[in-house]
Formats: sequence, structure tokens, C-alpha cells
Amino acid sequence: MSALQKQVIQSLDGLSEDSLAFILDMIQRFVKPAESQLMGTATQGQGRKLGILKGETLIADGYDLDECNDEIAEMFGVDK
Repeated sequence: MSALQKQVIQSLDGLSEDSLAFILDMIQRFVKPAESQLMGTATQGQGRKLGILKGETLIADGYDLDECNDEIAEMFGVDK
């Protein structure tokens, strides 16, 4: 264990359970994913999903997302 790791562990001594839970949550949410990205490791399946990936429905049932695709393609100069 490095001297820095020992210092971190010592700084945690005496903190409340709530404080420890908060610190652990921050490490899991921000530090670990950022570290994994920097190291080039896959992080898929870890952490929590955001937005509609949580399963939230943001459009009305029956709404056709592709309804205007032709018009949008035309605006961007895409030939069919």
C-alpha cells in the first residue's frame, strides 16, 4: 500500500457512516469511471444509466419518430 493510500485511509478514520457512504458513492460515480476511461478499459454495464436509458418514456405512445425523416434528409441535402 502506498503512502498516499495510507493517508487517505487515515483521513477516513472517525467519519460518520453517512459521510463514508457519501464518499464511497462519489468514488463509484466519478472517480472509478473516469479512471477506467483514462486507462481505456470498458465501463459498459457499470454505474447507472442516464435519461431514457433508465427506461423512462419521453414520447407519447404511438408517436412516429421517423415521420419527418424524409423532410429532415432533404434539409441536409441527402438524395434518395
